[in-house]
Amino acid sequence: MVSPKNLQGDLRIATEYESRFQKLVSDEPLGETEDSEDFGDPMEELCFWIASNCNTHMKSLASAQPQVQTLHDWFYPDTLVLTPQVVNGILHVPLSKPNQQLLLQLTPNIELDQSITNLGIPVIPPSKVFLPQYNIKDGLPQRPTKVFTNDGMTCFFKPTHVPESAIREISTLLRLQDLGLSENVRAPRLYGLVQYQDSSKITGMLLEYIEHEDDLGHIDVQATALAVREKWIDQIKYIIKSLHPAGIVRGDAKPENLLVDTDENLWIIDFGGGYTQDWVDEGNEGTIEGDNQALSRIVDFLTGEAEKDVT
Repeated sequence: MVSPKNLQGDLRIATEYESRFQKLVSDEPLGETEDSEDFGDPMEELCFWIASNCNTHMKSLASAQPQVQTLHDWFYPDTLVLTPQVVNGILHVPLSKPNQQLLLQLTPNIELDQSITNLGIPVIPPSKVFLPQYNIKDGLPQRPTKVFTNDGMTCFFKPTHVPESAIREISTLLRLQDLGLSENVRAPRLYGLVQYQDSSKITGMLLEYIEHEDDLGHIDVQATALAVREKWIDQIKYIIKSLHPAGIVRGDAKPENLLVDTDENLWIIDFGGGYTQDWVDEGNEGTIEGDNQALSRIVDFLTGEAEKDVT
């Protein structure tokens, strides 16, 4: 548990925490800064920052035996509460037993609209979603991504934090599937939802897993062959132009929401909506105009014109 007043003895830690907390509570869109890691979600960015600062203390408490085999194990492990406190300029992390209600609040969960629950999407308990065998020496990932269903299907697990974003993404993916556009525009299929506790809520989505290199925002574009970049430009143009006639607005179009697969093809990911500064102007979010604006800027990004504009 983190309280700002407990961090005041270290200016760096207090400042870093405050900037991430303000990003979480602000109505402003998530922006890129030099010292911020792009996790795609302000809550996750804050949580990962806290974990990284407590990493040494957590490692000393970790069991040597692998105990995390399912999403249920991941979300509901044996738990201690760490409370970071700066005392005499040194970060200490005292331990305490958790409140069970607190543990439930730490697990992502949303209530779905009746319109979504009536669609008959498979809902799978987290105890039936299996994780890869992690090397304990390497540590666990920041969150599970590649998972497996009971019948051996490989999926991408995406947690659901914000109801509006999750409902928009579920609805859009299903519409793409119904229209037969998923393969044409290379959008991941929605295979199921992961149940939260024994309730009507969900904790995440199970999407088609894409074997990939990285997202376009983290690819060294200028080191990529011109022919490949030209192919990507054609693909992103085709994707955007295919969505609009179907009544689908992309929303939050940016390089980080385009995945480069192992065959160097682009996949469109994240239909949760919103927008990111520098790619879509405020006021154009969620519109065809905003999509076209982002498309133009992504093309400039791939051709190198964006760098010329900056210089």
